[in-house]
Amino acid sequence: MTALISTISSTTTDNSQSSLEAAAQKACASLVNHYSDPIHHHTNDGDDVNELEHFHDEDSSLPCLPPVCEFWYRKLLEVGSSGLAICNESDTRIPLAITRELLYCYESIIRPVLIDSAISINGVVKVIQHYEVLLAYFVRNATEHNVSTTTASCDYIDGVVKNLDKAHICNNNIENSSSDELLQIGGIIYGISQDISHWMSKTMPSDDINATNKTKDKVFPCLLRLVGYCVTLLSSSQGIMDVNNKSDVIAFKEALSIATVICVPFVGDGTFKSGKFSIGTLMDWILESSKDDTKICNPMSIAAALKYCSPSPYSVMDDSDLMSSSSFMQRPVIDWSARSANFIAPWSDCLSFRAAAAVLKQIHTASVIGLPSRMNVHDGNEHSSTDILPLLQSISRHVGVQVITSTVRAYFYARLSYPSNSVSNVSDVASKPVGSYIPLVRRIGDETREIENQKPDVDTSDLTKEHNRFRVSAATLIFCAVLSQHSTFKACDSALSDVIPVALTLLDDVQSFHQGLGAAIILSAIESLSPFEPDTPTPAFVAKFNPFLTSAFETAIQHSGREEASLITAICFAQSKWIHYLSTLSQHPNCIVPQATANALARKATADMMHRVINQAQFGGRDGNDERIAGMLVAGINPLLALLANLPDAASIEITRVGLSALLPLIGWCGSSLESHAIHISSM
Repeated sequence: MTALISTISSTTTDNSQSSLEAAAQKACASLVNHYSDPIHHHTNDGDDVNELEHFHDEDSSLPCLPPVCEFWYRKLLEVGSSGLAICNESDTRIPLAITRELLYCYESIIRPVLIDSAISINGVVKVIQHYEVLLAYFVRNATEHNVSTTTASCDYIDGVVKNLDKAHICNNNIENSSSDELLQIGGIIYGISQDISHWMSKTMPSDDINATNKTKDKVFPCLLRLVGYCVTLLSSSQGIMDVNNKSDVIAFKEALSIATVICVPFVGDGTFKSGKFSIGTLMDWILESSKDDTKICNPMSIAAALKYCSPSPYSVMDDSDLMSSSSFMQRPVIDWSARSANFIAPWSDCLSFRAAAAVLKQIHTASVIGLPSRMNVHDGNEHSSTDILPLLQSISRHVGVQVITSTVRAYFYARLSYPSNSVSNVSDVASKPVGSYIPLVRRIGDETREIENQKPDVDTSDLTKEHNRFRVSAATLIFCAVLSQHSTFKACDSALSDVIPVALTLLDDVQSFHQGLGAAIILSAIESLSPFEPDTPTPAFVAKFNPFLTSAFETAIQHSGREEASLITAICFAQSKWIHYLSTLSQHPNCIVPQATANALARKATADMMHRVINQAQFGGRDGNDERIAGMLVAGINPLLALLANLPDAASIEITRVGLSALLPLIGWCGSSLESHAIHISSM
């Protein structure tokens, strides 16, 4: 209490602090000084910390301000009213201007406390919590009037933006141009993205995992809400932003893209109010808009296998009734709910999920209102907190798939900068203090490679590290969600040039789960090309990465061993889709992939998978072996055999011997489980 009285006294006697900027800086410095006192480093101090922890979104009532925050709240309102020459303290221009100045203090005053501070961990948590709740009061005041006067059907942020433009235009006290303001706010979002990565790798001095996670669960929601306040200010800047100014538009899009990348790993697939997701969910997202003839049934089911193949070209089997009436034929042959097929996000809890979901809605509204390609302002307002897929797709349509994918790639390789043109070459990126820019994985066969010039606290060579898993989660979820939202072939081709390197990095990792994620991203890339006509030019990534993709798939299947069925099935399915796509391209004149090469690749891939089936069959049906074999037959071998059966040459006869060696024992497989029956039917 003594520290509080001293702070208040020094402030009230200092007549030089008349400007709003100076008052905001002094308020932030006062919070840091106050909560850096050792008396506040314990959880049983006078503040209601639990109430601050459970404040999560705009629908919640704000917690009571602690005395030091309440003092600065009133002081800033007083200075803001006099500085803006506004007599009515309820005017929304005042809290908006104060919010802007407080956020501008993040980089110089608050962030050093988070990154490198002598204050204890509990003190750091209290600083960021009370800084955020002070901002929350001003943001709520800036939007409260609009919420009460708009109709019930309007989204919360809709009313916010309508008066933010007015407030920004009328605020003559702020002299910054629109471009400078966009860059400054975007820079804050970028800084928060780096701070989240820093805290992902942070451990408590006692190395207590529970204490570490508990502390992070307090910090991350606050940082996410700060991103939301920045997005609110970005929306306000659109009142004077020149939409014809390319640099302004790019800066705005990149800032929203970085904010999206930060939030997505905390949300996951939106099903469990955490950051977790499954490969099965990714497959559902990818195949939702597929033009494949088998989309009427699950592509991992026996019904899809029957759709691919008939007993002979002269025999037509009417199996529509069979497929529609039999749940066995429609069910996937593998279980996507298996633990090995799920990505667990230890950094996300219910509070972080709600904060991130709320920010994504704000990003969506800002992108709709702020960009030239305006759509209905209420587009997407009906999304619930679990409708992550349509929300991400809508954001990508307004911001641009190319901007999103380039941001994700830069973030994945720790090369992110803002604005993107601030770093012109790789050597400049390597010298920036944001971590190594080399690939984040240990390549197969190169697990012991040492990485030079590596920061000891940011090991980007191992994807098992939490901060690197965060990047993997962001890349996988965003790529699988947004790639289908391109508008032209040129845009799609440019986006895939950023996507494929990330997918290859994951596919070439030593961990099978990351290989499965890489396969899912590649599958998403292939499906994104399906809407275009067959005579469309060959995508640029095919010429750049075709040999690497072919080799990566071959190596992944060879090293799959006795992994979980869901992972090997995803890899085989993506490989079969890739070969089908190459076969289609090879039929066009001037294609860089000759038809003979594509056919030979199909034969080799089929034979390789047959050999894997033979090796798996030696162990019988125990330990999930039957499910692995069924997945390889349905998702990988059967589609490729259907492709080879329609080729005009007779070279496919080469795989007959190995095919019969693999399939004949499976037809006589002993077992009464559903997986065994699936093997019997798919083998035949």
